[in-house]
Amino acid sequence: MKKSVKGTLAIAAGLVGLFVGGGVTAQATTLPGTAKSAYLRNTTGYVRLKKTMYVGIYQKSGKKVKPLLKKKGSLLAIGGIGGAQADKDKAGNIVIRAAFTSGAVHYQRLKKLSYNGKISIPFTKAHFKTATLKAPVRTLLFRKGTGFETNEMGLITPAAFYLTLDNYLQAYSASAMAKFSPSGSEGRLAAYEVWQPTSAVKVSKVTVKGRTTTIDYRQPVAGMPNKKVAKHHYRLTIKDLNQKHSQSFFPVDDTYDSQGTWNDYTVNGKRYYVGSMENGLD
Repeated sequence: MKKSVKGTLAIAAGLVGLFVGGGVTAQATTLPGTAKSAYLRNTTGYVRLKKTMYVGIYQKSGKKVKPLLKKKGSLLAIGGIGGAQADKDKAGNIVIRAAFTSGAVHYQRLKKLSYNGKISIPFTKAHFKTATLKAPVRTLLFRKGTGFETNEMGLITPAAFYLTLDNYLQAYSASAMAKFSPSGSEGRLAAYEVWQPTSAVKVSKVTVKGRTTTIDYRQPVAGMPNKKVAKHHYRLTIKDLNQKHSQSFFPVDDTYDSQGTWNDYTVNGKRYYVGSMENGLD
């Protein structure tokens, strides 16, 4: 059985600066991402497939786990990118390779998937094209409130929700968030956060206008400020207030153990925030 290894891809992603962006070009003729290069940029976050192919993703079917053949046009998230001096193409350029995941799709789909974690597939323009999320709020974890807060027990974990890449709203109660994100380190969800939602619904339409995203769906989602528009029609209006905050938490002697940063939003007029905590600061 193949299993996803978050640490493997996280370390692999860190190789990008060492191998690609750091200017290892003495013996290479073309930089990745330039017009003449055969490879996409190392800063690419999402791609769509130009052909049906296997990209290191496995899917559980019954008791078996089988390689998943991804169809042409499928959206993929980059799990890691790298290259090495010893690995060159016929033109003498360093071959840029990547690892892929499904990204933060909905729970019922995500729980059946796993990843080999290997940066092994040539990241060529012939097979992939860069994709940009039309709704910038996708995969952002919206926590209820005005910002990170603590009490004598530690970090307060309010209810939260996010919009998946495949158009589901997934909501989590405060108790669920205490289980899945006790440290508050997650600001944007990835394929590795296989969190079973407290409630969820399929989204019918997503509209973006400036800093405002409107999400329409048929049934109310428990724990969220649903606005009823008509029968079987509910809406969330998410507004980015363009306000960023940073605060230190948990003082220890003459320093702090954690640093929180977040951005302010309103969701149907209610205050929410998106951000993360960095823990264990020196």
